[in-house]
Amino acid sequence: MSDINEVVVTGRITRDAELRQTPNGTSVTDIGIASNRVWSKDSAKQEETTFVDVTIWGKQAESLKPFLVKGRHLMVVGRLKLNKWETDEGVKRSKLSVVAEKVNLTPNSSGASESRKPVAAAVGDEKPVAAGVGEEEDTPF
Repeated sequence: MSDINEVVVTGRITRDAELRQTPNGTSVTDIGIASNRVWSKDSAKQEETTFVDVTIWGKQAESLKPFLVKGRHLMVVGRLKLNKWETDEGVKRSKLSVVAEKVNLTPNSSGASESRKPVAAAVGDEKPVAAGVGEEEDTPF
């Protein structure tokens, strides 16, 4: 039986997306999402914000780029990826991020600079491919 690696995150974009190209010409962009959790404890409102890094590949990155602006609310469905590296000083580092499979722009209610832009349809049929990254496996969703 295959393991399941799927995550759904909703929140607001923390910085404008910057589209770039890998050496083999594949488009890619990275965004940050601030996802807020609100609950009550002893009649007091509690709030926690989690910051999530998301990578979007291929045609999906290209077509969504104009909409990926700071403050925009969206929903991302993707998979978790652990990136590991070593600093010049020899310190081992790692970072957990989300590789987007599907991105849905949600209607903005407030707080976004682009609240008047139309909501685009979800784009998510592109298979991510990156130069220098191991072979990508087909996902069951």
